[in-house]
Amino acid sequence: MSIRIAASIAAAMVFCACSAPKGATSGAAVSAPPKPAVMNASVSRAGQPDAIRLDPAQRAEVDATVAKAPAAQRPRLRYALATGDDGKVHLVVYDGEGLGAAGRHPGRKHEYIVFKVLNATTPVHYDPQQNSLVSPIPPPPQRETSVTK
Repeated sequence: MSIRIAASIAAAMVFCACSAPKGATSGAAVSAPPKPAVMNASVSRAGQPDAIRLDPAQRAEVDATVAKAPAAQRPRLRYALATGDDGKVHLVVYDGEGLGAAGRHPGRKHEYIVFKVLNATTPVHYDPQQNSLVSPIPPPPQRETSVTK
């Protein structure tokens, strides 16, 4: 019995020693973690140096989509270059509903929200967490209803 206790204490000490933070080696510079790439941005930032770069055709499409949106909605509009089901990158303009770049309400870290794409020709949604286009889930097939007596 005492051998099992001693073995479990020794194993716990080994695990604690292995998980301890390692000190910096002398002469090695500690670098900051890489900054994540910007996935989406406010349309008001389009064309600025730190925003997502767009070619002239994409910029014209953003401007046209913003012009079609109601005035109250325009400050909330965001854009992104997202991957679609076809593996290609598509320009996405969507109503971010005033949420942050991750598309979550403050304090709800497990929330999952997708947004309707305003400039799409087919009904698709934008997932800001995955930076991808999501095809809508088709409704279940209509079933015949029969009344049994």
